[in-house]
Order: sequence, then C-alpha cells, then structure tokens
Amino acid sequence: MYEEASLILALFTFGTMGQGILITIFGLSISTQSHSSTFGFIVAGFGFTLIITQYASTYRRNLFCLIVASGQLAFCSFLLFLLLMLGGFFVLLPLTISVTTLLLNLTWYASLIEQREFGILEESSQKITLREIFGAILVLALILGPASFFYR
Repeated sequence: MYEEASLILALFTFGTMGQGILITIFGLSISTQSHSSTFGFIVAGFGFTLIITQYASTYRRNLFCLIVASGQLAFCSFLLFLLLMLGGFFVLLPLTISVTTLLLNLTWYASLIEQREFGILEESSQKITLREIFGAILVLALILGPASFFYR
C-alpha cells in the first residue's frame, strides 16, 4: 500500500488553491484594461495553473505537477518576501502559506520518489470523480463570480 498525503499537506493545498483563485481574479481584473490585457491574462494563467498543479500533485500523485507547483510556489514566495522587506506586512499570511506548502511539497516529493524506487507508487486512475467535477465547478464559480464584477 502506498502513503497518502498528510492532513497538513491537504489543508495547505486548499490554502494554496485559495491563493491561486485570488491570483487568477487579480489577473482577470488587470486584463480589463486594454493596455495591460496580455499581462493580466498571463497572471490569471499563472494562478489557474497553480490551482491545477497543486491539486494534481497532492491528490493525483503527479510528480510533474508537483515540480511545477513547487516552482510556482518558490516564485510566489520570493515575490512575497520582497514585498515583506519593503514593509508590506499584509503579505505575511500568503508568504507563510506559500513557504509552508513549498516545504511540504518537497517532503511529499521525497516520499513519492522513495515509493517509486520501491515500486509501490500508484498514480491515481485517469478517471475523474464526481467530487472532482463539482470541485472544479466550485473553483470556476469562485473565480468567475468576483471577476465578473470587474467586467461590468
């Protein structure tokens, strides 16, 4: 039998997905202005990719998504640390979530590699569950609901 993700990793995954939702909403709000629409869509894509890769790495045991999500979290942590050094103490909570999730991802990566070496790594089936479909609809509603406010 293979090791499951820890409860603390699961909780911080939801925190990271929440950050991804906020980044996506921020990117979509930037894209409403014509002179910065390309940058806004890049930021929105970054946030949406963070949501998907963090979920897939934690619950689907996907190593590639784990590497991508960890890279994104390292980039976010670096930017948030710079903002903290400039005196923006409002970024302390997102910085804590990003750094903690990054460290948890690194230990999860080591665990998955160890399981792969012993031949017990089983990636989740490719079938998507009804729970995941409802979760995806909820995430889209959480993004498009507030983002539609900026397009009015």
